[in-house]
This record gives sequence, C-alpha cells and structure tokens, in this order.
Amino acid sequence: MSMKLAFTLIVILCCGAAFWRGREYERWTAVVLLGSAAASALVETSKFWQPETGILFIDLALLAFLVVLALRSDRYWPLYAAAFQVIGTLIHVARFADQSVWHSAYAVASIFWSYPVLLTLMAGTWFEARQRPAIVRHP
Repeated sequence: MSMKLAFTLIVILCCGAAFWRGREYERWTAVVLLGSAAASALVETSKFWQPETGILFIDLALLAFLVVLALRSDRYWPLYAAAFQVIGTLIHVARFADQSVWHSAYAVASIFWSYPVLLTLMAGTWFEARQRPAIVRHP
C-alpha cells in the first residue's frame, strides 16, 4: 500500500468518525482537514525537492483555524491539534531557512505531523461521543 493511499484512508476514517459521532466543532474540523488534504495534493509542485510554498500557505490557514477553534472550544483536543499543527508548519520554515535539509526528511516530517492532528480529532470525537448521554427510547 502506498503512503498516499494510507494517508488518504486515515483522513477518511478520522473525518468520517467526526461526521458520524462528533459535534459541530469536530465536524467543522473534519471539513477543514479534508479540504486541506485535498488542496495540499493539488498544490504540491516539487515532490518536496524545493520548499512547498503552496502547502505552507495551506498549513498556515489550517493552523489559524485550529487556533481560533482552540480559543472558542470548551474541549482540550483543539489545543493539542493546534500544537501539532504548529510543529508541522515550522517544518516548512526550517526548509526555507536551510536548503540543505534532505528532501526526503522534509517530506516525511511534513507528512508525519499531519497524523497527530488527525488522531487528535479522532480522540476528541471519541471523548465527545462518550460524554453525551445515551438516547433512551421509550416503547
């Protein structure tokens, strides 16, 4: 299985769970993460041989969304998601600062920090679903 296919499946799984069991914040985050993943695939230009400016802008927009969400939410998971996204965004800054960074390391680091953001959404969705009272149906 290719890395892109594995990543796509994890994005679909995490975002699907957020749509299925999450509340408004989880669902909006799923929409933004799906959009970010699709947009990143469209704007990737050099297979990470050069700094990916388009992906940097997408990551900055995602970071802004997650920071605003963390400030407005009454849950903790958006704080963790924003923190992981900060690291993922700084990977681009490091590549701009030092062009000698090996392109494979740049690619792996950029992609790696997407997984904790997704898993944080998944954990937030799971905890949110557990805290909601069960719906009791009366005969």
